[in-house]
Amino acid sequence: MTLYYHRFSGSCASGDQFNYGWHSSSIRSLAAAQAAAVAWNATVWNGAVAGNGYRDHVPNNVAMANVTTVELDQTTGRQLARADTGQVIIGTAAFTAMPADVALCVSVRSDLPQRRGRGRFYMPQPSTAEATVGGRVQVDLVNDLMASLTAAWAAYNTASDRPVLYSRTDRLLRNIVSFNIGDLFDTQRRRENKVLETRVSAAMP
Repeated sequence: MTLYYHRFSGSCASGDQFNYGWHSSSIRSLAAAQAAAVAWNATVWNGAVAGNGYRDHVPNNVAMANVTTVELDQTTGRQLARADTGQVIIGTAAFTAMPADVALCVSVRSDLPQRRGRGRFYMPQPSTAEATVGGRVQVDLVNDLMASLTAAWAAYNTASDRPVLYSRTDRLLRNIVSFNIGDLFDTQRRRENKVLETRVSAAMP
């Protein structure tokens, strides 16, 4: 089995970049693993059926740009080979974007009931329309993303190609057995660290 890491990247509304990803243990070649990752992400963004993909919940200045798959040495974590594919998918929501550091977290779980048995990745900033009046995530967004992820992983996941958690501490692989999305927004500070900030100053009266 080969250890891969699939990374998905694109642009935030203010010009900074977002990244998210997950590992897999696979018998696929690098080229086949990359094609599977591209197909997985297309389902997540475009939806299991038309109108329920992640792109329907982000504005048109938030967009996917690239999919990268790297082959890793399990014993060292070092990169052995890499494949890149451009994948442009643009948001279609009509409203403005939330700040770039606002994210929706997808939590993944293995059978191990410890920190090493858990993982997560962060989807990019959604539209302002995706917040309830109380500041929580709209149920429609959670349901659509859960449906898209379920369909995407159903197509990717086989007996010999498994999404996994990879521990850089003990170098072990653990099969992902479940995933969940909460109804509170999360933050990713590094998604604003390349954006120049304009400040308004005044002299103390």
